[in-house]
Amino acid sequence: MLRNKIYIMKISLLLVTALIFTSCEKDVIDLDPVNSLSGSTAYGTPERCELAMIGAYDAIQCGLYNGQYQRGYPFGAASIVQGEMRGEDMNLTAVFYDITYSSTYTPSTANNMYYWETSFAAINRINTVLTGVTGALKNGVLTEEQGNAYRGELLFLRALTYHTLMLHFAYPVNVDLNNNYGLPLYLTPINTQEEIAEALKIGRSSVSDTYAQIIKDLDDAESCFSSGDRNSVNGISRASKGAVIALKTRVYLHKRDWENVINEAKKLATATAAPFTSPIGGYALEASPETPFVSYSNNVESIFSVENSSSDNADVNGAMSAMMSARDGGRAIVTSSPTLYNTSYWLEDDKRRTSLLHFSDTYAYYFSDKYQNPKTREEYAPIIRYAEVLLNYSEALLRQGGNDAAALELLNAVRNRSLANPATQAYKLSDFADKKAFLTAILWERRIEFHGEGRRWEDIHRLANDDIMPSGGIPAKINYSSAKGKDNFVVGGEIKSSWFTVSRAFIPYTDKRFLWPIPENDLIRNPTLAAQQNAGWSN
Repeated sequence: MLRNKIYIMKISLLLVTALIFTSCEKDVIDLDPVNSLSGSTAYGTPERCELAMIGAYDAIQCGLYNGQYQRGYPFGAASIVQGEMRGEDMNLTAVFYDITYSSTYTPSTANNMYYWETSFAAINRINTVLTGVTGALKNGVLTEEQGNAYRGELLFLRALTYHTLMLHFAYPVNVDLNNNYGLPLYLTPINTQEEIAEALKIGRSSVSDTYAQIIKDLDDAESCFSSGDRNSVNGISRASKGAVIALKTRVYLHKRDWENVINEAKKLATATAAPFTSPIGGYALEASPETPFVSYSNNVESIFSVENSSSDNADVNGAMSAMMSARDGGRAIVTSSPTLYNTSYWLEDDKRRTSLLHFSDTYAYYFSDKYQNPKTREEYAPIIRYAEVLLNYSEALLRQGGNDAAALELLNAVRNRSLANPATQAYKLSDFADKKAFLTAILWERRIEFHGEGRRWEDIHRLANDDIMPSGGIPAKINYSSAKGKDNFVVGGEIKSSWFTVSRAFIPYTDKRFLWPIPENDLIRNPTLAAQQNAGWSN
């Protein structure tokens, strides 16, 4: 996964396994028989500690899927493609992701099963490495600065993983359903038979308690970094203080804690007018909207991404470019929908239409062009960009009330860089009749700006029961075959009812399908979880 990687330690991929160290990479060279190392030896030198850290990042990029390390679960690609397939702004030319797209999953469906299992395998590896580097810090193997920075990175990764699981397996904070179940909280390593036995007794925490742990991890992570600089190993694919704060703006937005969204965002956007630049990490919007994608490994806007390479990626059955691109080598399965293309909120001369979309004559559809390397599949998976921080900030200011001018400035900062003529096309406060109209513009901007990045489901989920702009549940989906043809992609054009099918009709958030079921494997292993399956999935 990372260019300086020599070997990677894979630790306890499932709760039913004992302590295991293996490699998942084709290009790995074992300099030591890793499976012979004791816990203290594995963290006995700074170099071994760094290799363990690389292993933690590898766990979030590439977990075990159907016996092989593929498909990019949970964050190498799957979080992005699955996030789009749960929404309506990308359609399908084939049946490859139709189980997710049509919400026909079950407790044994591969997509939700491996999302759950690889996420918790990653959490276990993070916990194992966290214990190891904490011991190395206490034993003087690592300096206080390096040891604490490692701890900050690991706590960030654990918080990110738990939060993303919440978006698929638990209800948002303002929905009082499903016994308010959150997630089982595993905060220590599970690598021995005794630890496994204890872990199998752990049940689900509440939604509020799960969020409390996520925030605690992020607060602790922020305090671990002595510097606000980007990570010196890789400023985009290794976490730093800025990444922690940026993720907090997202988590607080999902918690509907507008004041804390604002408090955290102010750390990264101190100016009162555009252009905004972060004093922590030096983040800023790139001048061109395509730069974070064509220069995915070197730009000032990407705050945290998961690294892929030509030799280590989510493969042809999972990588973003393999799925979304109609370029040579792409499978052109996941397409960009007229539900987004036709909106009048996306101006016809917006640069994102020309630089980040392209029309395929072969498939008679538009495709996202954010991932342009389908032959090598080496693009990073974008997890959080500075554009999101600014839009999180804008929405929180609007919802809290009293500072609409600042909310407008932040919204325009993101939108204006893609406009042909910002001087005349930028939003004005007079364009919005009320708060709902203003919020509608922000939410449409999020759909446009983050199209193809997996953020759509996140917004559908958190807005399920919103007081101003409720999503209401899983949106109705278009049948690709019914909407083919450039004449159906018209800015401000009609979204025809004939494009939709009964099998992909709107699903209210009260329906069991709004949440993925806990996979049957964990229900069999853990009787506590078996009694806490998401509502409606037990029969």
